[in-house]
Amino acid sequence: MNWIDFIIIGVIIFYLLEGLAVGFIRGVFDFLGFILSFALALKFYSITGSLLAANFSLPHGIANAVGFFLAAAFLEFVFAFIFSMVVAKIPRALFTNPTERLLGILPALASAVVLIAFFLTLVLTLPLSPQLKNAIGNSQISQYLTRETAGLERFVKQVFGQAVNETINFTTIKPGGRETVDLKFQAKNLSPDATSEQQMFNLVNQARAAQGVKPLLFDDRLREVARAHAKDMFMRGYFSHYTPEGLSPFDRMAAANISFNAAGENLAYAPNVTLAHDGLMKSPGHRANILSGDFGKVGIGVIDGGIYGKMFVQEFTD
Repeated sequence: MNWIDFIIIGVIIFYLLEGLAVGFIRGVFDFLGFILSFALALKFYSITGSLLAANFSLPHGIANAVGFFLAAAFLEFVFAFIFSMVVAKIPRALFTNPTERLLGILPALASAVVLIAFFLTLVLTLPLSPQLKNAIGNSQISQYLTRETAGLERFVKQVFGQAVNETINFTTIKPGGRETVDLKFQAKNLSPDATSEQQMFNLVNQARAAQGVKPLLFDDRLREVARAHAKDMFMRGYFSHYTPEGLSPFDRMAAANISFNAAGENLAYAPNVTLAHDGLMKSPGHRANILSGDFGKVGIGVIDGGIYGKMFVQEFTD
């Protein structure tokens, strides 16, 4: 057991004590109100989100996330009001029965389990601290709860994924620089984005054509080098031209048996192709690589990290 387990146990004890104080009947209605408001908020949060986006100029994803919590809070208040009127019609004598009080721990435990599972899934799904995720992953209680409620992950991504994506800004480092940026997260559910790769390739050649520079040829071997580096950065939570072992872009190209006299690499971390390309073109060093007449080939690798955004790597050779 670790500190996450003790926090979970503490929350459960709090809910059980509250359940003893409230009793079984009120507890069941509280649990029903909680579950119904949660379920309906998942179903209708987009309506609330659209209203927020239209009236307060919020980004759509953030509006949806805020809309979910507002809808859940409002619905829980509505159900609490309705159920309080139902409870008011139940004979008072039932609430003084010791057994009724003791059974109050059952709905309280159910509420605690659902709430804890939701927040654990939220932390594990969103791009938060790897240390916190590791602590949850090593927690015995967390492992059981998240395994039994695996379906929650889909809803968390559905509600909060776009909001997280909208908070991702363009990130890059200068070509050839040795600095390393700690991403503060490690992504695992990754997939190559061939569509974004083609879109970025088209934008690169359009930029070259506008400057009267010959177009680049797309090289599949360079793309594999680019994809591998983008994936490695996501999986190990860093952003750099150099791997943690100190391998440079040129080392990685040589390891793939790619010959060159001139080579370069551009990196970008962004939510989409447009922001990545625009950001690179506004950076003098990256723009120089894109427009350089010394290069005749390019391999572009884009790895989609879902709610974590996209990692873009451009590998250039002569």
